[in-house]
Amino acid sequence: MVVWQSILDGQPKLMGLKELLQAFLEFRCSVVERRARFKLSQAQEKRHIVEGIVVGLDNLDNIIQIIKEASSNSAASTSLMNEFNISSKQAEAILDISLRRLTHLERSKYVDEKKSLTEQISKLEELLASKGKMLQLIEQEAVELKHKFSNPRRSMLEYSDDGQLEDIDSIPNEEILLVCSSRNDFFFLSIFVCDFQAISEKGYVKRMKPNTFNLQKRGTIGKSVGKLRVNDAMSDFVVCRSHDHILYFSDKGIVYSSRAYKIPECTRSAAGTPLVQILSLSEGERITSIIPVSEFTEDQYLLMLTVNGYIKKVSLNVFSAIRSTGIIAIQLVPGDELRWVRCCTNDDLVAMASQNGYVILSSCDKIRALSRNTRGGVAMRLKEGDKMASVDIIPAAMREDLERASVDPANNKGSGPWLLFISESGHGKRVPLSSFNILPLNRVGLIGSKFSEEEGHLAAVFVVGFSLAEDGESVEEVVLVSQSGTVNRIKVRDISIQSRYARGVILMRLEYAGKIQSASLMSATEAEADDETTGTTIEDEAAGPVLMASQ
Repeated sequence: MVVWQSILDGQPKLMGLKELLQAFLEFRCSVVERRARFKLSQAQEKRHIVEGIVVGLDNLDNIIQIIKEASSNSAASTSLMNEFNISSKQAEAILDISLRRLTHLERSKYVDEKKSLTEQISKLEELLASKGKMLQLIEQEAVELKHKFSNPRRSMLEYSDDGQLEDIDSIPNEEILLVCSSRNDFFFLSIFVCDFQAISEKGYVKRMKPNTFNLQKRGTIGKSVGKLRVNDAMSDFVVCRSHDHILYFSDKGIVYSSRAYKIPECTRSAAGTPLVQILSLSEGERITSIIPVSEFTEDQYLLMLTVNGYIKKVSLNVFSAIRSTGIIAIQLVPGDELRWVRCCTNDDLVAMASQNGYVILSSCDKIRALSRNTRGGVAMRLKEGDKMASVDIIPAAMREDLERASVDPANNKGSGPWLLFISESGHGKRVPLSSFNILPLNRVGLIGSKFSEEEGHLAAVFVVGFSLAEDGESVEEVVLVSQSGTVNRIKVRDISIQSRYARGVILMRLEYAGKIQSASLMSATEAEADDETTGTTIEDEAAGPVLMASQ
């Protein structure tokens, strides 16, 4: 049943389909009737004038004589009215006739016009007298409109199975920043959606506003992301959008999936929602890497690296359908765990670093694409006691510049792009990428940074220099997160360019904050966008490769 709320005769009224069509038909009848009456009035008035002109042309000699004898126009008009028994309008029409229209041919035209007007008046009077003829005319006009505007429909009508909207249809696709914290037994996630969410290692997730974190200079203490539980620590940052699929990779090589908007929103002081309420994690399983995916494509790959130095590449399209209990992403041997997952293409380069500061640059196309249920190959020959610390992707657009610079490193000393090294003690430095050769896998690698026992190990490595200012300096920023949840944001250009053997400068004074637990690189586009909307705050959007590392 169809019911419309309509306005009829100035009053609101609920009308069914039949009643609505009847009202429309009555409206059309009213329109046709008023139009016919108007045309009838016009035709009758025109015929009246034509009849007077025909009378004048039939008595042309008398008309001319009366006009010649009249003293004025008004006197001539009065004489014509009295002589031929015509109206004032007919007399005026006779006086307005020009000499060229006094021919016999012109008289015939007026006679024919009078006949045509008489027929038109007769038809209009019949139409007004018959309701049936009026309905017949309405039908005829409707058919003519149908044929005149019979173009095929340009918009498509699509029908869904149930006609219901999904949750995602009503949720804006905002940019968000997932902030993850992890612990030895759990993992917590947080999101900065034009809001800011945080997850701790214990497995809690929350979302906070991004303007919580202001831009700071290097060497400062930073700002707390929120209260953490005992033995809980911040872990990772991920930039994405609320409609993205989030792939969660665990230390056991299992991958889970959920939409980004399903992470609940909380206040800054709230603990958040346990990650186990979002994912079906097994006992003791930890999430170690998070990948946001807007679209699953065949030319994109996921590069996986384990703590013990095994690496493999899998097509991103393989992970487009993941069941709620997760699927195997990589096979692991006892004592090994999956720690890092990155998106790449065959044209990219990969930079890997161990905790002792050794670095290997290799080409992604040299890494064979494998199925999910495989272990992969050796990425780096690790020395005794050493483990992998971080991995990052060098885009294909930067690869040509790097290969050109490696030919003549003397002329490119100090120029970008650079490898940004961050130690657990809060020290950091930039080393030109041209200082490193592209090597095959299964090598020891080159020294990228040296550490003392007090400084601990390498926490993260990033490729920086994607965005350069006019002076050739980087306009990117790095966000550091300590184990206690303290967050600090630093401009990359403020970090010194040093050699591979240098210690670096202090980026963040940790004091009682423990060690550097996580770091995230953010592009200049995000910084400008966030500064325009919230002042100088943490940038939660990344327009280039968003590169993360956690230990």
